[in-house]
Amino acid sequence: MRRVASLVLVGLGIFSLALGAVLRFYVYPELALVPLDQKTESVAEGAAKVFYPKDLVVKDAQLTATRKVESNRVLPDGKSGGDVMVWDQGLVVTDANDQLVSALEHRVCLDRRTNMALEKCSQQYVTDNEKGPTAEDKAVRQEGLNYKFPFGTEPQDYKYFDTTVRKASTAKYEGTEQLGGLEVYKFVQKIPRTKMRDQEVPGSLVNQPETPSVKAERFYQNTRTMWVEPTSGIIVKGSEQQRQVLVGPDGKDGTVLIEGTLTFNEKTVKESVERATEARDKLNLISSTGPIVLLSVGVVLLLAGILLGAFARRPKHVA
Repeated sequence: MRRVASLVLVGLGIFSLALGAVLRFYVYPELALVPLDQKTESVAEGAAKVFYPKDLVVKDAQLTATRKVESNRVLPDGKSGGDVMVWDQGLVVTDANDQLVSALEHRVCLDRRTNMALEKCSQQYVTDNEKGPTAEDKAVRQEGLNYKFPFGTEPQDYKYFDTTVRKASTAKYEGTEQLGGLEVYKFVQKIPRTKMRDQEVPGSLVNQPETPSVKAERFYQNTRTMWVEPTSGIIVKGSEQQRQVLVGPDGKDGTVLIEGTLTFNEKTVKESVERATEARDKLNLISSTGPIVLLSVGVVLLLAGILLGAFARRPKHVA
């Protein structure tokens, strides 16, 4: 009887060890994929100085930036069972009077594990053109992380894509913080003053009031701060301190087009924390908690079976 029980315990121990290993080294890599059906919305708010082109004046305004990101399941790149996903993003910035300040669209193909952009993918673009993406918009080189960090984010620097300058630059790791009960990594991306494009503007906007129209340069700079839950890679809070200004032929700053700081509102942060907590717990269950419990139980069962078998084989003492 002891021998049978010993074999059962050994078998259960081996099964538990094997199941723990399968969870960690097979199930986790298979499940650590961003679902193809994605639909999220984030809202950032803040005060800013804004140029209103119709009135040719700069006013103080309270802005709301609404960003909607949704999976595109129509394009063939994001096929079911594949490692590629296609995200469509729409960003609309309005003031307290619901007047449009700016709008942008971005379509990008991403690796479902790393969230890095894939350059070789169809129909990608970044555009703020009301009539839709131009050939130049479609030719933008997609690179870096987009809208999310990788599963198992490390405390290190990453390249993150900026849709305004249309290229990736370094988001530096700047420490660990607590946010809504979550441990998060803080990343700061500083985009130096960068020329966006040339545009024709009234001379009064670039220190030349007597000139009806001049070619001016538009410059942009930004400090983007992101708080990331590392297990899931979800950005639970974001903030941007942005400035755009016109520069005339004399090389001097003219009219400020926008200057201010926008940060995720409380509702967005709360929802992001809940989403990241759920994702973290599920991932931890299959990557660490589950395997550790199964491996521990497996070792105990295996040792118990071996010891019981040893006692079962011990010869009985004859008096």
